[in-house]
Formats: sequence, C-alpha cells, structure tokens
Amino acid sequence: MQTFNYSCAACLMFLTGSLLTAQADTTTIQPMSTRTTEPQAQTKLEVMKTAAQMNYVASPHEITSMGLRSQWQITIPSGEHSSVAGMSLDGNEIFAWNNVGIVTRLKSDTGSVLWQGSTQSKLDKIFSVNILPAGTTPAAIALTDAATVAFEDGSGALLAQETLRRVPATAGVTSENYVVFGDAEGRIIWLNLSESNIAKVQNKRNAPGDYTSSSDRSTRRTVICREEFAAMSIGKVVTQPVSVAGAGVLTVSTGGEVCLFHATNSKPIWKFKSNAPFVSKPSVCDGVVYVAGKDQYLHALDLKTGQAIWNWFTQAPLINTPLATSDLVVLQVPEEGLVAFNANPGDKVGGVVQWKSKAAGNAITRTKDGFIVWDDASRSMTLVEPKAGGITATASFPNAMWVGSTAPVDGTIMLLSADGRMQQLRPIEMMKPVVAPKSLDEKPKTLNDDAVDPDKVADADAP
Repeated sequence: MQTFNYSCAACLMFLTGSLLTAQADTTTIQPMSTRTTEPQAQTKLEVMKTAAQMNYVASPHEITSMGLRSQWQITIPSGEHSSVAGMSLDGNEIFAWNNVGIVTRLKSDTGSVLWQGSTQSKLDKIFSVNILPAGTTPAAIALTDAATVAFEDGSGALLAQETLRRVPATAGVTSENYVVFGDAEGRIIWLNLSESNIAKVQNKRNAPGDYTSSSDRSTRRTVICREEFAAMSIGKVVTQPVSVAGAGVLTVSTGGEVCLFHATNSKPIWKFKSNAPFVSKPSVCDGVVYVAGKDQYLHALDLKTGQAIWNWFTQAPLINTPLATSDLVVLQVPEEGLVAFNANPGDKVGGVVQWKSKAAGNAITRTKDGFIVWDDASRSMTLVEPKAGGITATASFPNAMWVGSTAPVDGTIMLLSADGRMQQLRPIEMMKPVVAPKSLDEKPKTLNDDAVDPDKVADADAP
C-alpha cells in the first residue's frame, strides 16, 4: 500500500512538471496546411515546367529568355510505321514529309494542315518542296532523287510525275518560274513547269491562304515539270543554290568555284575561283556575297562583278555558313568560336574582326536582342548579344531534329521533331499588342500606330 502511494506521488509530480514546461515553451506550431503550401506550389510549378518541356519541342518558358515566343505547335498526322524525314521552307510556304513519301503542307500563320499528298513511292528520298507558277494556277513540286512530283496547289491532289535525267545532290530553290538544284557531277539544273487541259480551270487564288479544292474544278489540268536548262561547274555542287532577287542564282562547288547564273537560264554572269573546295552555303546582304571556303578564307565578293572586296584568313578550313546582316557578318570558325566581322571594313582588305564568342553552332537569324545560334551537335539554342558577343541565354531542345529560319533578320524559326511535332517561333518584337480603350467610344490603338480601323483590330492584336 505504501509502495502504491509513492508511485501515485511520482506520477503527479511528472504531470505537474510537464504542464509547467508546456506553459514556458513559446514555440508556435504552424497549421499543417500553412507549412506545406510553399513546397506544394513549387512542386506544381516544376510539374508544369516538366510538362511543357515534354509537350513542346522548345519550351515556352526557355525561349522567352531569348526574346522569342511560340506562335503555334502542331503534330503532323502520320501513320504508325512512319516518321518525319525533313521539312522545307519556301518563303512563307511550309512543307514537311515523312519516310514513306507523304508530303504535308501547313498554313504558316496557324500551323493548320492544308493537305497531305503522296509521292506514290516509299523508296524515293525527298530533297525539297517548292511552289511554282504555271499559267493559271501554282503547283507544289516535290524534288526526289528519282522524279519531280507535282501536287495541286489547293488540294494536294497528285497531278503528275516526271522522271529526272539528273540525280539531285541538293535541295531545290525557287528562281522566278523555275526550281534550281545541283547534282553530284557539277551540273546546275533548271526545272520548268508547264500545263495543258486548262480550259475550265479557275484562276489563281486571290490572296495567300485562299485555297480551292480540285472537286470545284470541272476540268483537271495536266502538268509536266522537267529539265529545261543546265550548266556545268567544276566539281560537285553540294549545297543548295541561293536565289537572289534581281541578280540571279548563286552556286558553290567542291571544285572551288563561286558562280552567279542568270535567274531563268544557264548563262553564267561571273565566276570566282579558289584553290580549295567550297562546301558551305553563301550568304548575301546589301550587294555583297559572303562565302567561307576550305582555303581558310572568308571571302566578301561584289554581287555584280564577283570581285573580292575583302578576304579574312584563319588557320583552319572553313566549312560553316556565314550569316550576313547590314553591319555584321558572323561565322563559326574552328578553334576560335563564333566570330563577328565588320560588314563594311573600309580599306581593310583583310577584314576587321569585331568580337569572338564561345557560342557553339551557326547563327540562323538576328533579332533586336541579338543573334539566334543553333548547334546541331548539342541540340541547343543560344542568344548572343551583337555588341560584344556575350552569351545572354541558352537552352537545350533535344527533340528538335530540324531547325531553320525564313530570313537572316527577324526570321520565323521552325523546329521539327522526329515524332512529327512542328513548332513556330517568332521574335517578340514582331508582336503588336493592342492598348485597351479608356471608353467604349474610343477606338483601340496599337503601341506603335495611331488609331486603327476597327476591322483591323483583330489583326493588330494577333501575333
């Protein structure tokens, strides 16, 4: 009994001490919901970023730091056993194709699929797709390693196939009413499109984006796209020709020649000869041709005469394509990085280097924020500021298998993945947001313009 009383007394003393300790402790215990809100928010943000990276070829979060915006992304319809094999940018026209010969045409402003057509061959390699005018209506011409395949412009219906006499080695480029390409034997080929049976065929589309179905036409036209002119160059032509409006068609060859041909025939205007091959595509700006060669020179040639204006020499053969703008020419140089040159060095016949950058890859376009550089090896995109060559932002897009731009300055950037996702990026400065009116009677105004017509407000608001 005495032992029991001692035990009860000990318990009472322990409880009393615990209550006193609890009263002295000033620690505030937060509710469970308050403590976990921030980690949960961070988790949701990370999940959203991960989802964007998985769903988009280029994550909108990452491209914003480069001054770019995602205009649209679509998945090109494709069969179970086919994969995308390439894309072609012909001005504002966008085409993609897969490994079984299905060509898809997309609308440039929305990414919607206009039509799909088949080359009728799963074995032929497609090099490019170009739009050619012929009499009353244009046609889309797919250049393959065996034939030219003509599709109706509005519906994608197969019009005709014509076997090629020469096997292409390059993609084709549109030069007025011709598609021009180079072959592996040094020839430059001009293809022309002619049509017949057109008595009841409707006229050309009224505006870009206005398409008519072949079912609306009572008579189907017949077209033939075949070789009309050819010219010879020393060595193989391994890069796509460059069509220069008002000047002609530029080609380079492994024989060390840079040639300017007449736009609509095979007559040479001038030729520039080097002692080493050219394997990179030339760039043209303000009447000057810039071409890098394995002779270790970056050549600046007069577009009218082909005479050298200045030549910059380095210690390694040059195999990359320069990007020329009005004030700077940038080129990826082995062991030196991305090098920018003064486009107008005055009497400095050896050229003037403005800066060097560690950015990997080739510049594909320039925006107000700097040069957009794409590196195929690492699948990464870099923004390089134009004053000193500093790297402003960089991001990796491992799913982008094909990347191209429509123009050297403020060009639309297209990315295409092997699983058929195509994404269009545009510089943010190309967008024109609309300022909301202060009252219902006041018309909206864009940030850069005066009052606009109400019918055009939607266009001003759209990217």
